[in-house]
Amino acid sequence: MILLRTFLLMLSILPFFGCSKQQQPPPQERAAGLPEWVEGTSEPLPLKKSATPAYLQVQKTASVIRPEPLRKIEALEKLNPGLFSALPQLTELLRTAEVSPKFKSFYDAKISALAAGESMSTDDYFDCATVLHLTAPTTGRKAVLFQSDMDVDTDGTDPVRLARLQDYDDARISRSFQPLLAYSWAQSAGQQAANPFVQYYADTLTKLRTLHKQVSDEAAHDHGYIWQSVQKQFEETISALDRRAKYYDEDLRTRRSLVGSLDPFIVVPQTWPDRLKLPFSVQVGDFVAVIAGGKVYPCVIGDTGGDAKMGEASLKVAQAVNPKATGRNSAADNVTVTYVIFPQTRLAMAAPDLSVFQSEVARLLEEIGGLGTGTTLHRWQ
Repeated sequence: MILLRTFLLMLSILPFFGCSKQQQPPPQERAAGLPEWVEGTSEPLPLKKSATPAYLQVQKTASVIRPEPLRKIEALEKLNPGLFSALPQLTELLRTAEVSPKFKSFYDAKISALAAGESMSTDDYFDCATVLHLTAPTTGRKAVLFQSDMDVDTDGTDPVRLARLQDYDDARISRSFQPLLAYSWAQSAGQQAANPFVQYYADTLTKLRTLHKQVSDEAAHDHGYIWQSVQKQFEETISALDRRAKYYDEDLRTRRSLVGSLDPFIVVPQTWPDRLKLPFSVQVGDFVAVIAGGKVYPCVIGDTGGDAKMGEASLKVAQAVNPKATGRNSAADNVTVTYVIFPQTRLAMAAPDLSVFQSEVARLLEEIGGLGTGTTLHRWQ
């Protein structure tokens, strides 16, 4: 008997016959739950098959929607009201804009993850509406614009500015917290400070190993599932923390980095930065203007993340956009935020001077036409 399992990926299902791409259904036949901005093509998605017994044959096929990148100011303005007023020259810039190859590779990564069995919500899948290369006609200034949501990054430690473990309590509530960012710099000889996470990791490992011994003693006398399971969980946790402590140990002792609660930065996919020095090559440290709710925030690229994840900003930026944002609550769930990166503009990485962020982003914005009347660049406190 053949069991056919249909895998529904937020979209309509089409049997796979090796056919070519098919146009997405007209609006009246759109799959329920698709974001309003999404137009695209539906392409076959062969799913990775898990091992099954000989008597059971499972056929897994699906189709996935690959969105078309937005290119018109009307579409971007609809997602981010006030964008045109903030950047009035954007209409002119979009006339000659080119879709970045990064947009295709980004959705390639998402589709590969789905084929391998990863699950994503609709909002997580459609978290980027476009990536465009912009060139100002008069100055030649290059910019990379992408439209996305805004999740919160609480990562980073700097023992010179925040010396106590308690200073990071709001950051550590995030399950993905990391103590160092790609934007980091060496401690100066005259300003050495002990990073609290060096001792914290050591103390926590000691406590976990003590508790693990107690659990192991119980498991030795009680062979039931409960103690065996708890013992295994302790072993996995200790192993993971030990690896993290060893990985970060030297850098935590010698380096400082941006801090999510103190510094305005964004995160881009790890495949974006490169050393090619091409006109639209971006690097950690490049300056960025973030436009949300009619306001413009000066930032830098502070870190890189997963290949299939877009739209992440430091806690400082996120709470300026949405005061309710935390390490567990996003600042914007939908693709309502516009990010404009200025490639190859980074300065030497050092303790951040937010007045420099302000002046550099202001200068770069002027090179692509400047801000609109009544729009001012946010000044960080």
